[in-house]
Amino acid sequence: MKILKYLLILILALVLIFLLFGLLKPSVSYGHEITVDKSIKESWAVQQDPTKLKDWILGFKSIDLIEGDAGTVGSKYKVVVDPGEGQEDFEMIETITSIKDFDHIALNFDSDMMVFDQKTSMSESNGKTTIKTESEVKGKGFIMKSMFAMMEMFGGSFKKQEVENIEALKKVIEANTTDYYPAPVMPMENEIPPK
Repeated sequence: MKILKYLLILILALVLIFLLFGLLKPSVSYGHEITVDKSIKESWAVQQDPTKLKDWILGFKSIDLIEGDAGTVGSKYKVVVDPGEGQEDFEMIETITSIKDFDHIALNFDSDMMVFDQKTSMSESNGKTTIKTESEVKGKGFIMKSMFAMMEMFGGSFKKQEVENIEALKKVIEANTTDYYPAPVMPMENEIPPK
């Protein structure tokens, strides 16, 4: 009988410690910074290109505009990510909360289990672009808050994912061959312009 009593006390203590993690650390903050050997205009264009998201966001499946005008404050998107083998797709609603071309974009992601805010800033110096992310994730409810706090404290899960994605973005930008800003084509002297 004493063993059962001690076992119950141990289980209760572990549950309380687990919940305490969420109480003491209700959100997880992290970020990463890279420098790419490309202009800020090209870096911005690649980062904003929805056709390239799958090349640098781990598990990315799709993004669909569901409200507002694309690329403007308040516009909302449904984002679907595959979290890994054997797991169901993860859906989030992404909202642009602030955007200034060639400077920054701030996003809010809302899902059943978390709220996630991320700001990506860019600056250029000597033809190179520095890209910096600042992210914060908050679990919905004590259990998710505690789980996220423990995941970050013991494994650095969120930071690792951020580093992996942003380092992949660096490779995509530096390997880019898409001309996002082609020079206008001027008609030749003897050519008759179309009507």
